[in-house]
Amino acid sequence: MKKPSCSYVSDFIRGESLDTIGKGTLQALKEALADIIACTIAGSSLASSRITYSFSRKQYGSGSCSILGFPEKLTPAGATLVNATMANALDIDDGHRLTKGHPGAVIFPAVLAAAEEREATVIDFLTALLIGYEIGIRAGIAAHHLRSEYHCTGSWGVLGAAAGVSRLLKLTPAAIENALGIAEYHATYSPMMRCIAYPSMVKDAIGWGSMTGISSAYLAEEGFSGIPSLFTFKESNPFIQDLGNRYRIRELYYKPFACCRWAQPAVQCIETLVKEYKTLSPDKIDRITIYTFRKSADLSTEIPKTTEEAQYNLTFPIAAFLVFGAVGPKQVTEELGNRDVLKMMEKIEVKVDPDLEKHFPEKALSRVELETIDGRKAESPIIQAKGDFDYPLTLEEKQAKFIQLTAPSMGSKKARKLYKMISEIEKADNLQAFIKEMEE
Repeated sequence: MKKPSCSYVSDFIRGESLDTIGKGTLQALKEALADIIACTIAGSSLASSRITYSFSRKQYGSGSCSILGFPEKLTPAGATLVNATMANALDIDDGHRLTKGHPGAVIFPAVLAAAEEREATVIDFLTALLIGYEIGIRAGIAAHHLRSEYHCTGSWGVLGAAAGVSRLLKLTPAAIENALGIAEYHATYSPMMRCIAYPSMVKDAIGWGSMTGISSAYLAEEGFSGIPSLFTFKESNPFIQDLGNRYRIRELYYKPFACCRWAQPAVQCIETLVKEYKTLSPDKIDRITIYTFRKSADLSTEIPKTTEEAQYNLTFPIAAFLVFGAVGPKQVTEELGNRDVLKMMEKIEVKVDPDLEKHFPEKALSRVELETIDGRKAESPIIQAKGDFDYPLTLEEKQAKFIQLTAPSMGSKKARKLYKMISEIEKADNLQAFIKEMEE
């Protein structure tokens, strides 16, 4: 039987050029790069990252590929696994609504490792990263269209990782087809909602998916064969025929808070009420009712014992914002037992709103009703999670997030220098020097 192929995809992977993408797409690529670098650096201190680093040193060994936040270099697969685990460790990394997941965390680490190992130029690295995003996002959309269950990022982002690395390895069309088929076949099949119910370090299978993606491209380079990928199905055609014309990277969302995206519109509602009622404080609140969509309501409302449980929680980030005015790395790692936060969690009730459910996953919407101890009532409007491409963070807000995430480990001065380098990265002529700046 003749093996089906998809020239749309392989032609795009081999032929895409930054020279033709336009300034807006280049800016979107740089903003995505800045965000995922910051998330990776910030995630390096978490227990999941330290465990994965220790495991990868033992199982994969030393190599030429950098790990952000750690001194030793590992093999491409080992470095990819560690960096990808770090990138999603705080659940503050980028996402795409129609994939229900996080493309950057699975694609960037694989492309970075392959670029460093093959001594790629900055332009080669950026081109491969863009290709990874475009293929990965489309794989996520197609996967949910072809198979209705909820697919974790590692299961579809793996194709984006394999695609970006395939470009760096200069694979033939046939080898690219194999890389994508290997990646999809070896990818994680993860019961995502079970991880929502019982949060753990496996999270969105991003670390394993990224490692599988780079390994699949390297296997294909050696001649290993794979099945036809999901892109060869006719049902996938609508999602790939616009490759090179529509850039899905411009549809990414960026998170202002370190928690699941499904919780963020409710936090945004609370932020709106706090700004409107300036005298509102936790001790004056009697009860809060969150109206939201089903997947948001499925998040835990129990007291978190780990950072993963805090991130996959609906009431904890709302209570943390009311107490601290923020939901950042500190809140989801150091304040799990804060008495004021726990007391506030007890006052929150969650209800599914059928009207809000109709808009998911295209939009994540919530509204909040609040009553104070003296009987006053306040209600937020229906609010979309901020950071979506049609409700974006400002450039200043994105820069502030970058500094917030990177300054604790490298200092404010170095953080600002790195941000400036990323904003002008297409002019750089040395990828190794850029990687060194990320490591310091």
